Amino acid sequence: MDIKIDKSNWKKVKIIDVFTKKEENDKENAKNRFDRFLKVNHMDAETLHIKRWASQENGEELNPTFYKIFRKGQILFPTRNPHLRRTVLASFDGICGEKTLTLEPNEEFLIPEYIPFLFHSDSFYAHTTGAIVGSTNPHCRWRDVADYEFLLPPKDQQAKLAELLWAMDVVIEKELEVLDRMKDFKEVRMINLLNGYNLSQHKEVIPKGWKLFKIKELGLVNTSGVNKKIKEDEKEINLLNYMDVYSSIDKKIDSRIDFMKVTANTNQLIKNQISIGDVLFTPSSETADDIGHSAVVTEDLPNTLHSYHLVRLKFKKEMDLNFKRFVFNNPKILYSFSRKAKGVTRMTLSLDDFNETEIRVPPIETQKNIANELSLIVDNILTAESKISSSKALQKSLINQVF
Repeated sequence: MDIKIDKSNWKKVKIIDVFTKKEENDKENAKNRFDRFLKVNHMDAETLHIKRWASQENGEELNPTFYKIFRKGQILFPTRNPHLRRTVLASFDGICGEKTLTLEPNEEFLIPEYIPFLFHSDSFYAHTTGAIVGSTNPHCRWRDVADYEFLLPPKDQQAKLAELLWAMDVVIEKELEVLDRMKDFKEVRMINLLNGYNLSQHKEVIPKGWKLFKIKELGLVNTSGVNKKIKEDEKEINLLNYMDVYSSIDKKIDSRIDFMKVTANTNQLIKNQISIGDVLFTPSSETADDIGHSAVVTEDLPNTLHSYHLVRLKFKKEMDLNFKRFVFNNPKILYSFSRKAKGVTRMTLSLDDFNETEIRVPPIETQKNIANELSLIVDNILTAESKISSSKALQKSLINQVF
């Protein structure tokens, strides 16, 4: 999207010329004055909206370095890791960390509705990323942020551009709301369909014709010794990695994946070649509630092995290929995995944890019907996500043309 913008009467200014860096610190009483506080991980990339926060009333502990007060309408810019693009517009009063800049627009020069988008322009992030100092804790300094120059239009033009920028933002937010509802619907349908709850009044009763299997009864669960190294005396192969499984939305492992190139020895070539119908699991995670995700190999992938970061289930019992995409991603099964996970800095599942997990398996025809319904929901989600990506690309283009 290209728009014609006359910038002939725009003036070059620096952030320090039109913003005030607020330092409202209260080490003693901030935690008593405000309930909600923002950590950096509550700020999503490339959006001005705050959709998550921590709450002392909910039992979340306030870090001792969190005593800076932010106010509704301020720009919150985390100076650590600016390349993560996590700048937000405060929609309420609260507390943030000392390394987050709290910037207030000077309304003598700025229309508050216009200027927040500046902080998501490529040129701003190029400037702040280029100004990073420190290796262990990469960050940019206020003086470098303050020195950023940009062209500022007259206030009447700011108002018109603000209307256009926020109209695009509203479109994206509405699309995201629809996507969230679709994902919620998918989870409800998965719980009902994959456990047979829609077929019985009592959840503990297994529907007629269904069977209860431990995963070890479905096939062989094993790990791999293939790592991400290249050795001269070994054969080059495609390596299926953890993120290939974890980040899969449609839960398919196929030739669309950009496989890493590594090498493997003869024994690994025999033992770890993946085949159509194999299901790969993620056996570890930073948190217990994000473990055990799976995807199924849906096409022939010669010379492709799975890495040691994955666990494979090779089936000996018949199961519909499409159904395999969903059966182990059943929220009830994922919850079971989370309860079994052990660890301190990283949670893991053992082979026994996988082997002993029980799965409800319906007859083949029922498997196909369930998979077809869930596939349609997933396809709709993928279509919605593609639409959102296009809208965000359009918004990004607009922001970069303005700023």
